[in-house]
Amino acid sequence: MDVRKLGTSMTAIGAVALVAGMVSDAIRHADDEALATREGILSLDSLAHAVFFGGAILLVFGLAVLLLGEHLYRPVAGPVPPGRRLLQVGAPVLAVALVAAFAAAAGSTRLGEGTPAGAEVDATTDGHDHGAADPDAVGADPVGTDTGEHAHGDVVPGSATGDSPCELSGPPASPGQTGDGHGEARGMIVQEPLGEAERQELAEQMAAARTVVERYPTVAEAEAAGYHKSTPYVPCIGAHYTNTSLIPGFDPAAPSELLYDGTTPDAKIVGLSYLVLEPGGAPEGFAGSNDHWHQHNANGGLCLQGALVVAGEDSTPEECAALGGQKTILEDIWMAHAWVVPGFECSWGVFAGECPELGGTIGGTAWD
Repeated sequence: MDVRKLGTSMTAIGAVALVAGMVSDAIRHADDEALATREGILSLDSLAHAVFFGGAILLVFGLAVLLLGEHLYRPVAGPVPPGRRLLQVGAPVLAVALVAAFAAAAGSTRLGEGTPAGAEVDATTDGHDHGAADPDAVGADPVGTDTGEHAHGDVVPGSATGDSPCELSGPPASPGQTGDGHGEARGMIVQEPLGEAERQELAEQMAAARTVVERYPTVAEAEAAGYHKSTPYVPCIGAHYTNTSLIPGFDPAAPSELLYDGTTPDAKIVGLSYLVLEPGGAPEGFAGSNDHWHQHNANGGLCLQGALVVAGEDSTPEECAALGGQKTILEDIWMAHAWVVPGFECSWGVFAGECPELGGTIGGTAWD
């Protein structure tokens, strides 16, 4: 084996991969300024990090082979001395151990100054101000609070009277789904004014969204069209039925989730939910700044059994496992509700995190 040729090849390939990963990651962070506060420096759930890290390993190993390879592995006359054999085996083992230790340390380190892992971050990096996920939110449906110019989550005083069906059904499934995004206030969210062009675009989007209501008035029609139950009925937000093939993009006329007042075949539609895969921040979504996007990543995420939510974010990994599920972080998945069903317009707003008219019990119906 030509040790020097092997070392040269490893060094060259490693350097190219390292630079490619670095450039790719720089582009990701330029698109999302808050990304550094949400991921480890070398967390391998990012392809850019994996390429960078793999390149660094090859580069280090290649240099080590160039510097020490010929000395450690050159042919010798007679049996290899025990000390030399120990170095030949121990050197790569030590290198792998050092790489693993470095990866473990770097993966738990955040770049954001003073921002601990999982802390709330500013989510106004996409030009369309939306709420970031509340790290302390638990339950089934967290909604974050935006810290930008258009602050989502401000609640109209007095809009929650305490006697709506939603409020009477109990506390929110998650503090984050409330108007202020922290569980401290429920009610109608303050609306930002729209320009003429935005109003026209939003009107067209709302008309497109209402065609969905006509196509899937009951659970039976939704299931026939490829939607499957992803949550039981939950007061204030309904039972979620999801079509995962529609998650990759936002289309007002093709929401990836439909919301019903129960889970029987004749349960009625009460709203829409747009579950969207959007790396780097919330989708542009509906025209204007009033659509209320949120995530489900607090406390290790939801407890999923396949595509079915079997427990909320407040569940522990042990509780989740006992239900046959797994705690799951969905870093690039965003959701916004749209209460557009004629005759069932929610009084807290078309994009509110909760619909006050939806009472009932978890796992039951809105009318229990």
